[in-house]
Amino acid sequence: MAQKRTKLVVDFDYDFILFGISSSVKFYKLAWAINNQLDLHLVRDADHIIEDKTACEQPFGMYTFRRESEGYKLYKNRSLSGENVYLLPEFIHFDYLLKTEVSLQSFSAQEMIKELKEIKWIEYIADLQVNTLKSRDNFLS
Repeated sequence: MAQKRTKLVVDFDYDFILFGISSSVKFYKLAWAINNQLDLHLVRDADHIIEDKTACEQPFGMYTFRRESEGYKLYKNRSLSGENVYLLPEFIHFDYLLKTEVSLQSFSAQEMIKELKEIKWIEYIADLQVNTLKSRDNFLS
């Protein structure tokens, strides 16, 4: 007699916007520039840890800021372990990733890109389509 199998399907809500940033400036300097440009207060937080394909924990540098109904996280895309492991392996050309969790009524991704492009150290910035990313689960926390 065959046993019935039940499959657990977990559907996460990816209600955040993710920007890829190319910049050769140091991590702390970029956080400082974003703070000044967007009137935020990103502060260095504990490393963001994910497991890679070999079940090894990989640390990624992170700055965070939260107020009322909005939150921001700035990640280093490359692991601090020195290995070639990326938080977003689909886009290894991005040095940093900015995750924004804001109420969408008052938020425009294009306006934020326009503001961030004014930072002289940001060479390129793009709005990434979170729902199409294979590695989007790396940003759930």
